[in-house]
Amino acid sequence: MVAGGRCVDRWSAAALAVLVGLAAAGAVQAQELRMGAGYAPNGPEHGASIIAEYLFKPLKVLSFAGSPRPYASGQLSLEGMTNFAQAGLIWRWERNRTYLDLGGGLAVHDGDLTLPRPMSGLSAEENNRRRHERDVRAEWGYRTIFHATFAVGWRLNPRWAVEFEGQHWSNGHVGSDTHDGANSLGLRAAYSF
Repeated sequence: MVAGGRCVDRWSAAALAVLVGLAAAGAVQAQELRMGAGYAPNGPEHGASIIAEYLFKPLKVLSFAGSPRPYASGQLSLEGMTNFAQAGLIWRWERNRTYLDLGGGLAVHDGDLTLPRPMSGLSAEENNRRRHERDVRAEWGYRTIFHATFAVGWRLNPRWAVEFEGQHWSNGHVGSDTHDGANSLGLRAAYSF
């Protein structure tokens, strides 16, 4: 399979397919659907993307921890950069028509695990190519990485809300000599079932 001009290994494709399948199957039980557009303003992985996310009902079993809500979401790059599928827990604080969501979990992606480094003995042209590749792509190190998210929402009515949202993906520098990551900010519409 090819995504954004790059080959995606079978594990990554299978993990993405499983997450999408779970999200689609769970959509029937979703409490909220959020869709919108994002933009990564800096870093090697920048550009526009589209976002889709399902929020599920608060987990009563975790009432001692504030009853977080499970989420499953995906972010598809429109610039041929890394695509993400993630799941985790979100905590919500509401006041009148506004709310704040903070959450985190794990993500899988189709980005580069390693990138070639410039080395002595290579031509200047090859080393420049490698430097450029490292400037425009993230080196993730692992197929599964950390994900953090936030949203500030404003309810238009009981069913609809608009949100300013942000995403962060990173390997957390766990067992890797790189700490590449990506950030995205965006706007979404949210519909509560």
